[in-house]
Amino acid sequence: MKRLLLLAALALAASACTTDTNTNTGAGNANANANANANTAAATPTPAAGPTQADLEAKERAIWDAIKAKNWDAFSGMLADDFVIVEEGGAQTKAQMMEDMKKYDLTEYTLSDFRMVKVDADLAVLTYTASEKSSFGGKPTSGKPAHASSAWINRGGKWVAVYHQESEAVEMPAASPTPAAAASPAATPAKAATPAASPATIASATDAEKAVWEAIKAKNSDAFGSYLLPEAYEVEPEGVMDKATSVKMITSFDASKWALSEFKETKLDSDATLITYKAAGPDHGKTVTMYHSTIWTNRGGQWKAAFHQGTVAGKGM
Repeated sequence: MKRLLLLAALALAASACTTDTNTNTGAGNANANANANANTAAATPTPAAGPTQADLEAKERAIWDAIKAKNWDAFSGMLADDFVIVEEGGAQTKAQMMEDMKKYDLTEYTLSDFRMVKVDADLAVLTYTASEKSSFGGKPTSGKPAHASSAWINRGGKWVAVYHQESEAVEMPAASPTPAAAASPAATPAKAATPAASPATIASATDAEKAVWEAIKAKNSDAFGSYLLPEAYEVEPEGVMDKATSVKMITSFDASKWALSEFKETKLDSDATLITYKAAGPDHGKTVTMYHSTIWTNRGGQWKAAFHQGTVAGKGM
């Protein structure tokens, strides 16, 4: 993004032998230069700082209001053409979702616990808890709270939603007793000697996502953390986690038998890419299928994750 250069102050030195004519000429030149610089600054617009969290909260509520009123034109107009939604059935395009919305009837909703991360000047993600009373295809929905996230992007001066995901909230399962010998996998020399590739060597956002999973499988906290922005956070059915919590959690998660598939990239702007994919593997004694999304941003040639969300697939998915 373009940034304005700071104007350098003009230093005028006056000697004891300078005449009145020279002094006036110097002042005239200084004024002329100041005016020219002021005109240049005025001709170069200051880049927008992007929306505040309050701005995005208002936009998010406007979307929910349009859905409740079944104002599908207004709803569609607040979404980017390449909008992607991820729910328990997987990822859908804008057109696919708009067709399904005809079966959806929203009667009440509440939004709370807002949190925002700015990916860049033209992209931000807003996460919140949504509770609703609704039906789909004439059948009542579960009514359980969900962790919802939307990515808002500046397209031609208009802020529109480009991504949305919901994960039905669940309580964190109780931790199972773990033998002391199995509690320190990171201490295994072989795993410590095989860290994931450095972010600087990753060619694409999809490759970065796969490298993150290699770090998780190796329980390599340092490698895993190196891919995340300091302000990054993760949304799972169990709740919202900051970077420190996410890094800590990988040591207790066995991802060695998890398989990834159905990768898709959606380029959001010149610096950011949305990755969606499917992941399946054993967790707490049963096979779990999830739909994952990560927003990656390229910072100085290195891919960094700004946001991640996982949603458990619905029955039969």
